[in-house]
Amino acid sequence: MVSVDLFRNRQGMITGYKVSGHAGYSEEGSDIVCSAVSALTQAPLLGLEKHLKLNPSYVVNQEDGIFEVALNSAPTDLTEAILQTMIYGVESIARQCPQYVRIQEHRR
Repeated sequence: MVSVDLFRNRQGMITGYKVSGHAGYSEEGSDIVCSAVSALTQAPLLGLEKHLKLNPSYVVNQEDGIFEVALNSAPTDLTEAILQTMIYGVESIARQCPQYVRIQEHRR
C-alpha cells in the first residue's frame, strides 16, 4: 500500500508530505497506481522549484519507496494551490483504489 502523509501547520496549510510504500496493484514496473501517485507527488516539487523559485527540502529513496518534501519557508497561497492540487489528484486515486492508497493528515 502507498501511504501519503500530509503535514499541515496550525492554520491548516500544507508544510510538506511523505509518500512511502508500494501499491502492490501489479508487478513492479507496470503498477499504474504507483506510477500515478508518483507522478502526482513529484510534480509539485517541480512547481515549487521552477515556478515559485523555492528550495524545499526533499528526500528520495527509491529502494524503500520513500519520497518526502518539506517547505523551508512559511506556506503561502501559491504553495497551497500547488500542494492542494496534488492532494485532489491523490484523493481521486485513493477513492478509486482504497486498498492501494492511504492518505493521513498530521498537524504540526
